[in-house]
Amino acid sequence: MSDDGEPSLSPQDAETIKRCLTAAVDGPFFPEWEFHALFGLRREEVRVVLHAWPGPPQLVMDGYESGQHVQRVAVGNALNNLLGYPHGVDSPEFEEWTGSTKHEIAETLRRWRGEETFDPSGRGYFDRLL
Repeated sequence: MSDDGEPSLSPQDAETIKRCLTAAVDGPFFPEWEFHALFGLRREEVRVVLHAWPGPPQLVMDGYESGQHVQRVAVGNALNNLLGYPHGVDSPEFEEWTGSTKHEIAETLRRWRGEETFDPSGRGYFDRLL
């Protein structure tokens, strides 16, 4: 974490997050009927975060404090749901969409959240939902 509480990301982390946001909004991972429940945002709202990446979106959605808050939720839930939601998309298609292995995404998510370790269990998945 940086001094202002924001995650410190490498250029590779930033690219991984961008690819994961793209996969979340454009890929075969999340059905429309369940997207809002999984993300706390509509698909088009996550697309706004993607288009603003790596900066926060200017648009602040109802129920959110700031663009940074929207970004934290969109990024955290995109990476977490790609790892833990039973979307049924496996390698190599998963890696084609995300540009990363699940392990690499888990490590990016861990750094994004500023955590020491990553819990790959079902409980860890649910604990990380924002």
